[in-house]
Amino acid sequence: MDAPGLVKGNLGAEDFALAEAAEGILADLDRLEIGAAHFCGLSLGAMLAFEIAVEHPERTITLTVAAGQVKPPRVLMKIQRAFMRLLPARMISSAGVSKSQLIAVVDAVSHTDFSSKLALIAAPTLVICGSKDWASIPAPRALASGSRDSELRIIDGAGHLANTQTPELFSSVLNDFLLRKSLGR
Repeated sequence: MDAPGLVKGNLGAEDFALAEAAEGILADLDRLEIGAAHFCGLSLGAMLAFEIAVEHPERTITLTVAAGQVKPPRVLMKIQRAFMRLLPARMISSAGVSKSQLIAVVDAVSHTDFSSKLALIAAPTLVICGSKDWASIPAPRALASGSRDSELRIIDGAGHLANTQTPELFSSVLNDFLLRKSLGR
């Protein structure tokens, strides 16, 4: 699923909020009559999945967080925002998402701090990070150590997009986790 409001430009430039996007995902699941699900997210999607797992534990069977952040590095987020503002819109806009919407997402993410909510995750959790994703590695370690039933898998040689850089290994790690948890192990 896509983050509500980002695809096809449903939201205005300043309207993006993680909590509202997470509620939008749950509304989509409600329309499909899906009560609980296995949530898996990458980067921004990981933060959305985390938000759902914390705020709606009854809807979360398992949680997989790949390249997610607990408290994004403020300096890095400021650099990313400045860089995005300098680039022409055609270079950073894709799939119907405008430059202003992407900057609003960076702004929302930069103010996020899940540190105090780690212990609230009730679902079995898989935390995945690429070994070359130097900006994200501290967050997965904090997430895995701060939540009850979690495991950390660092994928050697992968960066931020481990799912596309090492797709077979990423899929194997995810499928193994889901199979074990569905069998109660």
